[in-house]
Amino acid sequence: MTLHAQYAPWVGDTLAGAPCEGKRASYGPYDYRDPMHRGEHLRLVEGAHFMPRVRALIEDRRDSAVINDIDYTLRAFPNHHEALYAIVRYWFLPKSSKRVENRRITTPPECYFNRAINFTPNDGTVRMLYGLYLHKLKKYSRALEQYTSAEKIIPDSAQLLYNMGLLYFDTKQYDKSIDYAKRAYALQYPLPGLRNKLQNKGYWK
Repeated sequence: MTLHAQYAPWVGDTLAGAPCEGKRASYGPYDYRDPMHRGEHLRLVEGAHFMPRVRALIEDRRDSAVINDIDYTLRAFPNHHEALYAIVRYWFLPKSSKRVENRRITTPPECYFNRAINFTPNDGTVRMLYGLYLHKLKKYSRALEQYTSAEKIIPDSAQLLYNMGLLYFDTKQYDKSIDYAKRAYALQYPLPGLRNKLQNKGYWK
């Protein structure tokens, strides 16, 4: 346990209502956004645990399991944006893509998000990614809570506005979906998916 590990405890509950639990940080924890921490500390962690293979969720029997490397990265940098997104993507992989011994993740994604939010409550990207995870699970009201919290912090994020537009589309709140879609595209968001969805419904003019 490092000197700073006390500042990033496991907090909150899983979506099933059990207390969140996980391993202690053996390095860090550090703030992913802090320039002082994004130097040597980040280089060491990413070089050993968040290399391109892990980012791409590619398993290699000769090396450690992808989930173990993502877990180490997030214990060292609780709000590591790419690693949080990676664990969301990993969670939704088909079981056949995961190692047999790691098909059940001991610590589910929501616990990493609870820990990250507790560690850096003003990191809007963490809340946006948590919203994305909940959105994928079709927990729409909880996803909206996280998206709304993120919007207060990063109101001009095209990615966030686009995600919110998708959520409102999925909940059939088309007027709000149009509003957020137009705001996202005004910020040059590149993907046409939401606009296409709205056009197919006859809502995009």
